[in-house]
Amino acid sequence: MKLPLLALAGMVAAATLLALTPTAAVAKGASAATIDGSGPGGPGNGPNGPITLRGDGEPGSGTDLSALADLTGLFPAMFGQSPDPMLAATPTIQLGPRCTITWTIPDGSGTARKVRQEVYPYAAGGPVTYTKPGQPVFDQTTRGGWYRSSDSLRRQLISLGLPNKAPLAAASGGSAASSAGSSNASPAPARPAAAAAPAAWPRVLGGGAILVLMVTATTVVVLRRRPSAASAR
Repeated sequence: MKLPLLALAGMVAAATLLALTPTAAVAKGASAATIDGSGPGGPGNGPNGPITLRGDGEPGSGTDLSALADLTGLFPAMFGQSPDPMLAATPTIQLGPRCTITWTIPDGSGTARKVRQEVYPYAAGGPVTYTKPGQPVFDQTTRGGWYRSSDSLRRQLISLGLPNKAPLAAASGGSAASSAGSSNASPAPARPAAAAAPAAWPRVLGGGAILVLMVTATTVVVLRRRPSAASAR
């Protein structure tokens, strides 16, 4: 007994979606992030030591974890994006103190990967992050590179417990002394947050949905042709 066309097409679509499950899991984001400013050249930590955020890191979820991932450029650094906001070289040599963020990225199979970012919250011209290429995540490795963020990243890290410092001032005439002196100045007025680059994962999922529709339509057409071919004989 032959299965109805729609039922068989549905089975094909379900199988295709199952194959796309690892990609769809990307949208769930990080489950935790640990911010540590105690390393060499770091700004130091608050009274409670390294800061750990846990919860829903899915893009657009509105949590501190999700906002931090967006501001540090985590998703384009891990998976790439078009247009690509990642930079091949640091946008400034005046980076200032460095802290690290260690991200916990669930891979959908009950385990998780750790992705490490270097963050320069007080860099001249706005915070800068660096993600080392080649770090394992899901079934691929990080794209990596430098990323220029907005001052919202500095403000968020301060609100979470990092020292309340102003960004470094751009050196005039190549003088490093003015940059060093500005690190102890009172925080400059916050600038409006720059518009975040569009995330890659909606386009990935949208492409997966289109692929499912194409496979389903092709299956229906093929199955409809078979009875007519048999009757012709």
